[in-house]
Amino acid sequence: MTQAPCVLTPQLLTSEAFAPYGEVIAHRGTERRHPVALHAATASEGLTVASWVSRLKTAVEGVVEIAEMERHPFSDQAFVPLSGQRFLIVVCDDADGLPDPATARAFVTTPGQGVIYRRNVWHAGMQVFDAPAEFFVQMQRHPQEADDIFMPVSTPIHVLPAEELV
Repeated sequence: MTQAPCVLTPQLLTSEAFAPYGEVIAHRGTERRHPVALHAATASEGLTVASWVSRLKTAVEGVVEIAEMERHPFSDQAFVPLSGQRFLIVVCDDADGLPDPATARAFVTTPGQGVIYRRNVWHAGMQVFDAPAEFFVQMQRHPQEADDIFMPVSTPIHVLPAEELV
């Protein structure tokens, strides 16, 4: 018997709503600089900084199904859109080492926002509303251990379209 999907209506990304999962990358305040930091497990583990640019050629439309989530056990992971692309963020809590669809939340960025997923936070792969899209990505890598843990979700997560947000 197939389980009914977990159905989410996304909300606009705000620092306060996203705080349990990481940090919104956006300037706040009146100072010239707003500091942003990536945190790793420990410096003694020999982690190295890894940076790259990801390109997504296809935009999502309609209901988005999330069947798999990922987490990074050694480092935060930052995504910064290079041309103001809006993107979908789906996160959830951990349940005994697995993503917990019952706690899933969905957010939509506004142009110019990026995110830092906190270390070990379950999140869906990148989905964009404007394509093509390019993102600067940065995290730290462990020299011998798997940095990327991918797991199927026990119940599919369906994110409803939010036309007024996108």
